[in-house]
Amino acid sequence: MKKKVLFKIDRGDDSITLRDVLDKIQELQRKNPDQDVFFDGDEYAVCSRPKRKST
Repeated sequence: MKKKVLFKIDRGDDSITLRDVLDKIQELQRKNPDQDVFFDGDEYAVCSRPKRKST
């Protein structure tokens, strides 16, 4: 499954807090219920990918 970057975080911006990132993840989860929304530490971004279908 291919991931999509939804929100890139500037590593040099000291004003962005963990709370800001968690709030953004929650907002994007509400807007995209069919997606798994997560923080990708390698990309330093909030990303998503389609949820897997349960069988």
